[in-house]
Amino acid sequence: MLGPVLGLLLLGAALWILRQEFGHHSLGEVAAALRALPLPRFGLCLLATFLGYAALSAQDLLALGALRVRLPLGTALVAGFAGFAFANNLPFAVVAGGAVRARFYSGARLSAGDTTKLVLFNTATYALGLLAAAGLAFTFEPRAVPGLLRLPIHSTRPLGLVALTLLALLLLWSARGGPELRIAKHRFRPTSLRMSLARLGVSLLDWGFSGLALFVLLPGSDAFGFPGFLGVFMLGQLAGLVAQLPGGIGVFEAVVVTMVHRSIPVPAVFGALFLYRVIYFLLPLMIAAVLLAGHELRRLRARSRR
Repeated sequence: MLGPVLGLLLLGAALWILRQEFGHHSLGEVAAALRALPLPRFGLCLLATFLGYAALSAQDLLALGALRVRLPLGTALVAGFAGFAFANNLPFAVVAGGAVRARFYSGARLSAGDTTKLVLFNTATYALGLLAAAGLAFTFEPRAVPGLLRLPIHSTRPLGLVALTLLALLLLWSARGGPELRIAKHRFRPTSLRMSLARLGVSLLDWGFSGLALFVLLPGSDAFGFPGFLGVFMLGQLAGLVAQLPGGIGVFEAVVVTMVHRSIPVPAVFGALFLYRVIYFLLPLMIAAVLLAGHELRRLRARSRR
């Protein structure tokens, strides 16, 4: 019960912040900012989106390898892409992504139990990359976030070092092969160090490309550089995760606007965020919906023939 209430409170606060920031501007200014955006930046955003979802899809390949399940490469990549595309846009992301994967993998005779294990494996991979990306951004660009927010603290390095220490302990746990961890009714065993490093790599690529897709849409973002912006991006993503809203919608935008509006005109920030939602979230969702519909039609035809 606490989760939904917290999410609503954070969404309300985010909407208030967005209204305050946008109060002196108009939609016409946002449209003008979008028209002024150089065309190559649209292309870079599309490329970063493609590479980001490719990294997400690769997580399914790693999960299937860990489960020792052999499936056609195309099936795994399509199921991974569609699962993440729906999860990024719908409430209860883990459940939504699992349900979509179940539709694709049921035709490949992957059991419901294995599908659940795959989703949990991907969730852990997602968290591993989140920890690493936040740790790297806060450690090696420690003054970016405090400088943009004008905080009384001067460095996020202590927070980054904590994240990287946790990451190092997880990798050490993998290297030593245990011991088994028990949390509530669940038991967790480490994957091999090689597998853990592969998971870390694909998840870091996902976080990096998803941040880059927004970075290239922000005019003047070169002033604080991509490493500095990644700290802003990760902070917004963490706030969105706490709010438990689909894609952190509203909360993520409020964090980004609050942190960069002194360096970039507010209409340009709102325009970039709107375009980012369309390209990185809605466009993959539309493609995934078409793929899912096609998959279900093929299954219906196969049943009717039988």
